[in-house]
Amino acid sequence: MTVDYALLTNRDEVVGYLSHVGLLGSLAADPADVTVREVTAGNMNRVFIAAGPRGSVAVKQAPPFVQAAGPEWPIDPARIGAEARAYELLGRLVPDAVPSIVHVDLDRFVMVMEDLSALEVLRDELVRQVQDASAGRAVSYIDFGAVGDVVGRFVGELSLATSIQALGEPAHAELVAASANAELCRLTTEVVLDEPFRPHEHNWWHASLDERIAALYRDREVQAGVAFVRERFENAAQALLHGDLHSGSVMIGSTPEKTQKVTVFDPEFSFVGPIGLDLGLFWSNLAIASIAARAAGHEGLAAAREDAIAASWQAFVEVWDDDGSVTFDDDFLESVRSDAWRFAGVEAIRRVAGWSHAADLESLPSDAAPRAQRTVFDAARHWIVTGTAAPLTLTDDPTSPENPGATP
Repeated sequence: MTVDYALLTNRDEVVGYLSHVGLLGSLAADPADVTVREVTAGNMNRVFIAAGPRGSVAVKQAPPFVQAAGPEWPIDPARIGAEARAYELLGRLVPDAVPSIVHVDLDRFVMVMEDLSALEVLRDELVRQVQDASAGRAVSYIDFGAVGDVVGRFVGELSLATSIQALGEPAHAELVAASANAELCRLTTEVVLDEPFRPHEHNWWHASLDERIAALYRDREVQAGVAFVRERFENAAQALLHGDLHSGSVMIGSTPEKTQKVTVFDPEFSFVGPIGLDLGLFWSNLAIASIAARAAGHEGLAAAREDAIAASWQAFVEVWDDDGSVTFDDDFLESVRSDAWRFAGVEAIRRVAGWSHAADLESLPSDAAPRAQRTVFDAARHWIVTGTAAPLTLTDDPTSPENPGATP
């Protein structure tokens, strides 16, 4: 892969870029009045907030490599085009749940968008809640049922509008072709559906999982379950997906009216695939957050986080049930739910035994971490093998990889 474009690296370059594309005037009359700060947090791209007396924007650029890994892990920066296409559709379907896009530049792989810095990334808030509770500080309130409702409706509206049932075969086939995102689908296959389930240099885990990881690589039930999930990922072109809908892709905060605001962002992994993927990634990350809270001794907080899972499914089903223009049966919804739990399982395994781990677990004190790590692993195995939910009770058996962990 050969690419040749200038990367934005500092304040002057960001200001110069905004001036070049005619957006600087929306921030300030004088370029000297514009401040720029880097807020890069994800694995893939660089993000800056540019602000002035007249307003602010977020400037996101895709480098020709995975941002968190560096040039030694090259990847096509055209991924920003897939994200822009997804935002265009989402802006029509669920405008209240996504940020607005101001400018897209497919030559320098830049997207300028609404500044969301007044909101907090849900993952960061989940970690902060446990830390505050453990330190005896006041814990910020999150209405997890409302978070789940927004996410479930987001997935429901997007999947319904882009399903073959709603579009018909010709239009759906056109969507599949237009939304192809081969590079990032390959990345998902590698880091979620392949590497964590075999010895690989990217994998790492905590010592409390040593015996489970050794057993994982020869676990035939898990390997069969992962093969099924991979087949669904590669071949079940049901609807357009966000593609990476975890707790780091959701932001929360307050509106001027002091109501909770929930925004979904970063759909750069968007493609047409199995609907259960988006739900499953969200469920997995909220379940991990619940297990982390429970391991730290905060049972009420753990239970509240599980409300988001139930609420998201209810909201998703309501979107499909309330639309009279498409025909489907109970088997369809059950297959989506089963897929979702299996995808939750592979996501959870990679969060404890792959390349990118869950901050909820990594931030736990050393005395709480081992049980949490084992519980997530055992719950993940259960989800992959059975495609069903299970209570998120802490695992007591420190050795058995056969223990489903999330069952009494």
